[in-house]
Amino acid sequence: MPNKYQQLMGKLQELPVCSIFTTGRTGSDLLQSLLDSHPEVLNFNGHLMFQSFWRNSVCVGAGSYAPRDLIHEFIGKNIELLRSRYDLLERKHQLGESGDQSLDIDLERFTDDAVQLLETTTPSAKNTLRAIYGAYGMALGQDLGQKRVILHHPHDWSELPATLADFPDSKVICMTRDPRANFVSGIEHHRKSNTWVDTDNGGHLFFYINRILRDARPLEAYGNDYKVIRIEDLGNQDVLSSLCRWLDISYDECLTRSTWGGLSWKGDQLSRVNREPGFSSEMLKNDWQSRLGSIDKFVLNYIMGPRLKYYRYGGSRSGVFGLLLAPFLILLPLKYERRFWSPGYILGRLRKGQAKIVGTNGLNYLRRVRAFLKFYAETVSGKKFTQPLLVAEPSSEDVGERSAWVASGTST
Repeated sequence: MPNKYQQLMGKLQELPVCSIFTTGRTGSDLLQSLLDSHPEVLNFNGHLMFQSFWRNSVCVGAGSYAPRDLIHEFIGKNIELLRSRYDLLERKHQLGESGDQSLDIDLERFTDDAVQLLETTTPSAKNTLRAIYGAYGMALGQDLGQKRVILHHPHDWSELPATLADFPDSKVICMTRDPRANFVSGIEHHRKSNTWVDTDNGGHLFFYINRILRDARPLEAYGNDYKVIRIEDLGNQDVLSSLCRWLDISYDECLTRSTWGGLSWKGDQLSRVNREPGFSSEMLKNDWQSRLGSIDKFVLNYIMGPRLKYYRYGGSRSGVFGLLLAPFLILLPLKYERRFWSPGYILGRLRKGQAKIVGTNGLNYLRRVRAFLKFYAETVSGKKFTQPLLVAEPSSEDVGERSAWVASGTST
């Protein structure tokens, strides 16, 4: 007869997986936090680039390892996800209603449970991920028997190929946002947090705007079932109900509260403190209309016109006017790029011995121009933009009630 851990690992191996990816500051963490307390969702404390951990693991690289050593290595490299008082960037050292709590996982229990789960099965990346998620849920006192889906948040597109290789049937969520607001948020907020990593350069700007332009396109190369979710819709109960039906879980009131490990969360250090328990439209306000230059807005509105319309964001393609002007305006530096050409910026970099950054800023400007021209060409060609956007849909019960109502002849 299977022991407790064999039964639990069997359950974990049967659970379907749904992975979340981001296209910038688009609410992937927020969505995950809204599902944090759902009794049918096996979650983790924030995004986890597990495939990167696995590729770079000393234990895995040795070819043979003890499960306990592997879990110890995982804890050492991800301690902030288990003891959130160390996760300052995500502001998880200030959880709870009063902001004076943090997640404090019992590391001994977590290790023991993960090891015993691993010892029931063959060693692999996917089984290790399942064991880690299972041990995390057990440490929080959750009932794994109630779980219907594993919600994994790799976050970065570099994790996509290996994630889908391990979980080929995984559903995928791509978070999106008004691309103009996303661009402003990504450049300005990351520049303010320049103490963690240097983002005040053309390399970061190109990476960010290119990720925005690509949106959910990386998923088109795979046959997985995926949905695009607008951050602006995370406060819409009907859309969240549609998400629950797609994930095959019940709707739960926890979707109105943002938590980690059951403790309320007010947003990361790059965001203004959220005074609401869950989604708040105030979180999205960044005055992008005044922060972007008029030429920037004209170009972005034109090259992303079909997408802005499809996702129900405002904007105008400017017709023939845009067709004629946009390719020339694309060559002009964006408002945020002009900073990299200023004498003060260049001299500051040179004083720090960072001449290479000055040079690569020019290269990344050319890369940005090429990317914009590519999307301009697609717009001019009339290429249709379409993605599986998650929208509010009636449940089967609603459809049944509507059909009965119409059949009764009471419809007008």
